[in-house]
Amino acid sequence: MEKLLHNVKAKIISIGDELLIGQVVNTNASWLGEQLTINGIEVVGILTIGDGEADIMNALESCSDVDLVMITGGLGPTADDITKPTLCRFFNTTMVLNEDALENVRQIFKLRGYPMSERNVQQAYIPKDCVYIPNRFGTAPCTWFEKDKTVYISMPGVPFEMKNVFTTEILSMLKKHFKVTPYARKVIMTTGIGESFLADKIKDWEENLPDFLSLAYLPQYGMVRLRLDGRHKDAEFLNNVISREVEKLYSLIGEFIFGEDDAPIAEVVLEKLRKEHKTLVTAESCTGGAIARMLTSVAGCSDVYKGSIVSYCNEVKINLLGTKPEDIAKYNVVSKQVAEQMAVGARKTLNADYAVATTGVAGPSGGTEEIPVGTVWIAVATPEGVFSKINNFGKDRDNNIQRAGITSLNMLREFLNKK
Repeated sequence: MEKLLHNVKAKIISIGDELLIGQVVNTNASWLGEQLTINGIEVVGILTIGDGEADIMNALESCSDVDLVMITGGLGPTADDITKPTLCRFFNTTMVLNEDALENVRQIFKLRGYPMSERNVQQAYIPKDCVYIPNRFGTAPCTWFEKDKTVYISMPGVPFEMKNVFTTEILSMLKKHFKVTPYARKVIMTTGIGESFLADKIKDWEENLPDFLSLAYLPQYGMVRLRLDGRHKDAEFLNNVISREVEKLYSLIGEFIFGEDDAPIAEVVLEKLRKEHKTLVTAESCTGGAIARMLTSVAGCSDVYKGSIVSYCNEVKINLLGTKPEDIAKYNVVSKQVAEQMAVGARKTLNADYAVATTGVAGPSGGTEEIPVGTVWIAVATPEGVFSKINNFGKDRDNNIQRAGITSLNMLREFLNKK
């Protein structure tokens, strides 16, 4: 009998004292939440708990109201790794040696050229009443339990292992076990407009969305992401409706949209330049290489991006970028004149088609009444000339640097779009 479509609900349990005290960032939960969501499983809760048995038991007991529980952490060979014994207690079973798990441990140690100890053999013991899930990327075995229509899956806490075993083993098992209601989403990337102003512009559109779609505003440094998503029994119909609604968005706020589906602005700009067979360089003062980092984070950028001059002091601006010392003295280093000379100098020195430059006061100190903290001049040098813009991003240093980087690349993107 074919399974009926089902809105599968899940909770994620992340185990580890290091997560609670902030020593390790819980990237597992965010990654798992993303993967489950795009595969049609709704995440309704994330629990982060310590390594204590009572904490794990309480967390497991609190998850009986969902269809799926994903557990990460506590499967290692040391004394504080107690997830497996606690699972035995929760499911009223005992630990047994699993030969497949033991062979997996042997092969991993053989591959790494290390001798096995008795502690490593213990890794191959798993709860008796579970389905063994092989972990080809580490020694911690994964397990699948079912209790009162809820599936419990235990995975290692090491992100590399967890991601790979989920992708190669667990996801296909979930797809066989559950028939989920189709889910789809589109993420629209905007910059140059604040969240509240954006909401005002699309208010009528948002209020008239179909009831099976929802919109979320996701602001971050220098941008706002709009996530449009929903579930519907007819996957093709769902995707068509989302596409139509996105077209309406472009007609309303197209000037602020720089990309889709979480593509970073650096990737968008590099692709535009690649299609035109053009090159780019950067000259950074207050951003200190942040723009270069954004660009070089994109794989394959080397065919477009040639390099950067981080001119943090005036001497470098003068000697490498050709900035006039008299203009620094007359107008200040944070000025239109200096920013434009930096951009033009970088384009010439590094022999590129385009250059972006930043000079400003990132903070938290160094500002004056005339040039307060957060003031950043950004210039873009092109084959047709140079243009610039003054910005004030506020008093937070990290915010200023990130927003200056995004704004710089967006200025170049807007110029390229107008050509």
